[in-house]
Formats: sequence, C-alpha cells, structure tokens
Amino acid sequence: SILRHEYYLAGRIGVKKDAVILDCGCGIGGPARNIARFTGANIKAVTINQFQVDRGNAISVREGIRDQVELIQGDFMKLPFPDASFDAVYAIESTCHAPDRAGVYSEIFRVL
Repeated sequence: SILRHEYYLAGRIGVKKDAVILDCGCGIGGPARNIARFTGANIKAVTINQFQVDRGNAISVREGIRDQVELIQGDFMKLPFPDASFDAVYAIESTCHAPDRAGVYSEIFRVL
C-alpha cells in the first residue's frame, strides 16, 4: 500500500519525533501529513504550484495537523531555506522532473 511505503520511507531515513524534514516536490502534501502523523516529525513541504500549497495547507488544517506540516511555494532548484535547515529530505516522484539533476540534488545537500 502507499501508506506502508511512506512509513517505510520514514524508517529508512531515520525520521524521529520533532525532527525537521523536507518533502521536496510535495504536491498537496499527502505523504507529508502521513509521515508527520506516523513519526511526530515537523515537515516543511515545497511545491512550485501555489494552488497545491493552498489546498494542502487547507487539508492540514482540516485534519488537525497544520502545526506539524507546512506547505510552501518554492522551486526545488532554488530551495527557499538556509543551509543546514533539515535533518532529512525525501522526494517521491518529483526530482525526476528536474531540468538538472545535479542542481536539484546540490540544493537538497545544501539544506541538509
């Protein structure tokens, strides 16, 4: 199941309670909400699409998890975060669409 895969992913990257995690290319944030509920982590999730940000944040409010999950409009080729901001980063079916894989992974490495 998709949910089991998200839990497996959280385990593989060692997500712990109160960790700060980045979902890189989050869509409307379904995996971010599931992983936050499962682990107790705080997740920032970035998507380039403002509609997805608005929709995902509204769902997080409705589901009572907005204090743990924040969707932010941004480009994963130029992440809007300072260096060393996150304990871990994951991407599910998003970075394969990057125009330059070295560029997106350089940004991910920078924020870790």
